[in-house]
Amino acid sequence: MDNDGILVNLIAYPVKVLGPGERIGLWTQGCTLACSGCMSMHTWDFDEKKHMSIDDIVSKVRTFNADSITISGGEPFQQPNLLVLLKALKRAGIEDIMLYSGYRETYIRKHFSDCLPYIDVLVCEPFIDGDESEAIYKGSENQRMIILNDALLSKYESYAKKSKEKRLQKFNDVIVGIPYQRDIKALYEM
Repeated sequence: MDNDGILVNLIAYPVKVLGPGERIGLWTQGCTLACSGCMSMHTWDFDEKKHMSIDDIVSKVRTFNADSITISGGEPFQQPNLLVLLKALKRAGIEDIMLYSGYRETYIRKHFSDCLPYIDVLVCEPFIDGDESEAIYKGSENQRMIILNDALLSKYESYAKKSKEKRLQKFNDVIVGIPYQRDIKALYEM
């Protein structure tokens, strides 16, 4: 992989199930965490055919009428050029970057503190199969939402209080959203 890109599984719009409002969704490709029960196992392998330059990602993002993005994966922090991407998205006018990570907050603060000024809302901690949550933004109850941009405090505090709505979306045969664990298991058993 060259120095100016990341591995991208999917870029989609409008995503209505991973953060408040209509937003862009960007899923990275590659994850070594391999959480049991993960609904995004198709994003685990580091498939070099999924490489996109930062310029191409920003060009694609600019085609959408949105200033909010949710970055998920795979594991975004396992992309060596994540910081370059975050800075480019901010320069392109993205005002609200929500990022999902399976890493613990302490690990992120120790190893990726340079990324945090460009992330507005961080949802972190590993997904735990069997630790069901009612919260709209959590796959498992242990996960936490950390609002890093005070200007978005009221927007995200009200969103964080919402319960799951049993809504998913489909883009390119990929199901996105945060379902109840029992529902995703039933879906995969079909």
